[in-house]
Amino acid sequence: MESGKLDLDSGEMNSSKEPVATYKPLPEDDLRVQINSNEKPAMGKQNGESDPDDGAQERMLKDERKIGVNKDATEVKFVSENGDAKIDIETVKQTLAGMGKEELMKYANDPFWIRLRWFLFVAFWLLWLSMLAGAIAIIVMAPKCSAPKPKKWWEQSPIIQLDASDVASKNLKGLESLLDPLKSQNIKAISLKSIVKSSPEGHTEDFRDIQPQLGHISDLKEFVKAAKEKEQHVVLELDPNHSSIHHPWFNKSVQREDNYTDYYVWFDGKIDSDGKRVPPNNWLSVYGGSAWEWNEERGQFYLHQFNKTQPDLNYNNPKVVSEFSDILNHWLSLGIEGFRLANTQYLTEDPNLHEESRAPQSAHTNDYESLVHAYTRDRPENSNILRKWRDLVLNNTKGEGLFTLCDDIEVDILQVFNENRTLIDLPQSPQFHAAINSNISAASLNESISQWLNSSSWPGWNLNTLRQRHDPAVADSLILAMLLLPGTPILQLNDTLSAKDAFTILTNARAGHPFLHGDTVISILNEDVLVYTRNWLKSGNPGYLVAYHSGEKPTNIDLSVLPQVSEEVNVVTQSPNYVQDHFPIQTKLPSNKVPISPKSTLIVTFVPKT
Repeated sequence: MESGKLDLDSGEMNSSKEPVATYKPLPEDDLRVQINSNEKPAMGKQNGESDPDDGAQERMLKDERKIGVNKDATEVKFVSENGDAKIDIETVKQTLAGMGKEELMKYANDPFWIRLRWFLFVAFWLLWLSMLAGAIAIIVMAPKCSAPKPKKWWEQSPIIQLDASDVASKNLKGLESLLDPLKSQNIKAISLKSIVKSSPEGHTEDFRDIQPQLGHISDLKEFVKAAKEKEQHVVLELDPNHSSIHHPWFNKSVQREDNYTDYYVWFDGKIDSDGKRVPPNNWLSVYGGSAWEWNEERGQFYLHQFNKTQPDLNYNNPKVVSEFSDILNHWLSLGIEGFRLANTQYLTEDPNLHEESRAPQSAHTNDYESLVHAYTRDRPENSNILRKWRDLVLNNTKGEGLFTLCDDIEVDILQVFNENRTLIDLPQSPQFHAAINSNISAASLNESISQWLNSSSWPGWNLNTLRQRHDPAVADSLILAMLLLPGTPILQLNDTLSAKDAFTILTNARAGHPFLHGDTVISILNEDVLVYTRNWLKSGNPGYLVAYHSGEKPTNIDLSVLPQVSEEVNVVTQSPNYVQDHFPIQTKLPSNKVPISPKSTLIVTFVPKT
């Protein structure tokens, strides 16, 4: 074989370094030809030899690419590498062909395939519907962020006590004229005091009627109706513990008339060694001296834990409990929406008349505090009676009525009353009532507030005598300081007037989420300034900060040390005795330097830091 020529029989090239054949480059599309596996590729001429068939062969390469196709067809590739020609021969992959129409129709009409198609069709839609139902169930049953429980009207608004003495006319018509001014101050809860028909001494003569000088029952109906039109609610203050000696029940009980014989607590006396008649035991009146008074006509002693003209009703007698239930129903039927009851801690007494124990370290005197009073005060039986009355109120007011006490209640008694479910709304703390005054320190105020907030989620803040007992300017400041605490302040009409604008701003703020549902954080700054924040992050609303300065000298407080308080605060309002170093009062202040004057209150808002 000549050197440089391809030996088609052996598939090898001559390895001598003699001149090799040159090939005319073909387009890429012409590099592949398919030939029968028995044919050999035609080679070009070398050393300039020409072949008259070269052009024809090139045309054949371009026009007739597929020379032949069979089961073992091969593909020949000419590859040029470093001036050498190589041949790559591959077997062509056989192309699969689908079934024809006639063959497909055989399967399309086959009963087995028909059933299979229907099964798959039904299964698909059942699966789709199942997935849809599952998605809906997940959406419906997935736990959601529950909305905060709405506050009741007596939680949103301070309670304002109204008395006939608040108006010149001294009657209900005059009191009705106060409803619009109170509405402008966002007051929704009004407590009527001393309207029940009573003796000149103030002792109840008829639990179902009102004082004649106030008007008639029809005037009360008009008052309640006018209040409801202004979205205000009226509650009544009653004392169920005792009546006047002039009450018809007492007169009938003295006469031992049927049903009334045991309406009051009657007992025979004892005869001492001197032959003198004495009370049945050592029980004492709140005002001092024996709690028993001899009635000559009946020939027995009657119990009075207060004045001798105020005989105690016998609530160990179910008829008396039922009688007073009817009285509550009577007032509810007139539109009254709740009650503040007085002296309920004295409702029942030990029917066996056990002697009271002496208080520790007490002298043997007739002072009320010299005895423990385990048998005449705060007895567990009282809660059973109060529960009946509370249920009655809630049933008649669709669960929205107020059932609370005028008096303070100790923590241990409150825990017993509210052990299973709430019995007393807006419980009032005796410790707070006794402690709050114009000289109270920030630490003592913090302690009184915190202790009661820990005992009751929504207490009543009894502030209705603060102005009478202390400097009115300081009283105004303390009242404003209390208005945004969790709980309901209980105030008199005069408490709303001195700082009227500030009072209105804060009662309006009580309708917002930071007050109704926000957290409360109490702090003390500079030893003399009590500060608390009300903040509800979910609302996106600004938080409130209230500061009361109990000290005697002006100071600057750094509010930026408190959690979430921003670098700048906005003044909302202040007590009338608040002043800054300059005038007028700035409404925007850097939180790290906020001035506050002695015995004053400042209220600001801030954008919570995240």
